[in-house]
Amino acid sequence: MTAFERPLFVVFLMFAAIALPFTAGSSHASDAPDISYLNSSSAPAAPPVDYDYRLFSEIVSIMYATEAAHSGIAKVYDIGDSWEKTNGTADRDILAMKISDNVEVEEDEPELLIMALHHAREWPTAEVATELILNLTDAYGSDARLSWLVDNREIWIVPVVNPDGHDYAMTTYDMWRKNRRLNYDGSFGVDLNRNYDGSQNGDPLGEWGGAGTSDLPSSDVYCGEAPFSEPETQAIRDLTQAHDFQIAIDFHTYGGLVLWPWNYVLDLAPDNDDLVRIGTEFAALNGYTPAQGIDLYATTGDSTDWLYGGEDIYAYCIEIGSDQDGFHPPEQDAVLGIINDNLPVALLAAELCGDREERAFDIAHAPVATREYDASGFEFSADITADRGVDVSALSVFYSVNSGAWQEVAMGTTASNDTYTATIPVQAIGSVVDYYFVAHDLGGVELMSPMYAPYEEYTFSVTGVLSDPPTADAGADGQASVGASYQFDGAGSDDDVGIDNYTWTFTDVAAQTLYEVSPNYVFDRPGSFTVTLTVKDAEAQTDADQVVVTVVDDTPPVADAGTDHLVMVGGSVSFEGSLSDDNVAVVSYEWKFVYNGSERTLTGVSPDFTFWTVDEYVVTLNVTDAAGNYDTDTVTVTVEAAAIPEFSGLIVPVTLVMVAFLVLMRRSRSGTQK
Repeated sequence: MTAFERPLFVVFLMFAAIALPFTAGSSHASDAPDISYLNSSSAPAAPPVDYDYRLFSEIVSIMYATEAAHSGIAKVYDIGDSWEKTNGTADRDILAMKISDNVEVEEDEPELLIMALHHAREWPTAEVATELILNLTDAYGSDARLSWLVDNREIWIVPVVNPDGHDYAMTTYDMWRKNRRLNYDGSFGVDLNRNYDGSQNGDPLGEWGGAGTSDLPSSDVYCGEAPFSEPETQAIRDLTQAHDFQIAIDFHTYGGLVLWPWNYVLDLAPDNDDLVRIGTEFAALNGYTPAQGIDLYATTGDSTDWLYGGEDIYAYCIEIGSDQDGFHPPEQDAVLGIINDNLPVALLAAELCGDREERAFDIAHAPVATREYDASGFEFSADITADRGVDVSALSVFYSVNSGAWQEVAMGTTASNDTYTATIPVQAIGSVVDYYFVAHDLGGVELMSPMYAPYEEYTFSVTGVLSDPPTADAGADGQASVGASYQFDGAGSDDDVGIDNYTWTFTDVAAQTLYEVSPNYVFDRPGSFTVTLTVKDAEAQTDADQVVVTVVDDTPPVADAGTDHLVMVGGSVSFEGSLSDDNVAVVSYEWKFVYNGSERTLTGVSPDFTFWTVDEYVVTLNVTDAAGNYDTDTVTVTVEAAAIPEFSGLIVPVTLVMVAFLVLMRRSRSGTQK
């Protein structure tokens, strides 16, 4: 400070000391005791109830319990470790909750990022994020808007960016701000909202470590040793770069402000008009003051400048709660008020992710409660306009009859450039038809009418007087053969307005459904089949008739006894009838032959038999199918006497050996006697 500046600074401090009580008087007025009740007949108000802020472990439990209760739309992701976990002194993960239908699939849907508790003492921010998780999941299926958002957006919520700091502030020192890194000078903590990598727009003034930061580790705004030096900001960076977020909200306390980039300079951001418009819409919901970030004070290395400048995300810092509330007001009413003020902001952000520019796009349709029955169907029209132009190839009407499945029909153009039509097929008198429109503009933005369809829809009832119902005639009972084509005959059916549909149903090997007036069918098995013909006319009235088809199996099987056999006495023969065939199935195999004067019968596809008598045997195979049809085939088995060629060949050599042995024995005895 120069010699010239020092006196000015002293004058400023003197002015501030005098002016501050007056300028801040409104915020301190509530410090005076309320004695109005002394002049009233009513009793004094009860003391305020404290809000029970959740510990980090409780928030984690809520996230996993929500995933378990709503596994189809909610999933917890571990996106990184806190500093103390990386250092081995604690076990805290940085968790993100993804909420969307088909939650395990990365769909091509607009994405929103919600972050809270960068700063450890700003407890209400985590409460807002946690309540947002509970609201979106608990209301799914019952609240039209929330259900639509879950179905059509991918919403990522990080309730606690700074788990170590949160635990420390909740249990040890409630005004702690930073994370819990042990710095090189023995102090603790880095300000996570000064640790992002600057504005990323090429302006040196917006780089990390500039305005609103300190390089002193003990400072509350210490920016760390380098951009993204902290595992907590690395986790947000990696999550962001893995997705395509269109809007992000970073909740902080306090001040009642909705802030957008830039935070380091008075210059306007390239998308300032959009940022201002959306920020003003947010402020209209929570009653806060909308402003460019630098209007609060200059910062660099904050999340919103980096998200916007580096990742093209419309990023907002929302300072929730009033100056009177402070960082974490104790009163339950104050915290619940903060939550209720800001949940609508998050929901609007999710909606606007679909079109950050909010370009004009409209579907104008005049619904009616009833439509007179019309055999040609029900034509509907809508005037569809879009600043970017309407994608005429992507216009549809979805309809559901009597709460049935949704079906789609395409829309087409008419003589009027902006009017498009679609025809819902004819439905029966008395039917209730729900329907909605889906349109796309040339920028890929999707619009529905009603807005939150199918959780909201248009409805009409079909009115009119029915004509006489149709008369079904399935024809006379008939007989068919297995494997042969049989033709049904529904030509005798009649209706005064015309039959639109013929349906024949029955069960052969499996359930069968045939269409047309006189369809053909090949039965796979014999039996008696009751076939039902249902006819429907143009008014969706129906009638049914039955016909009995008796299916017989009049095709005999084909027997195949295999090839002839040659065996020796005592040899076993394996007969083989597996090549026998039938159009349905062979149910019986009998093998007959005469053996030692008596008839023998074997059963089975491949029976065995041992022959002990030399002879030639003719074996007859008789195969029978389920209908009693049969066929025969024969096979010859020749049994020969067993020869011993090895013994006859040994007689001469064995005899010679014995003679030689006797000669040697005689000579030996002669020598002994001498």
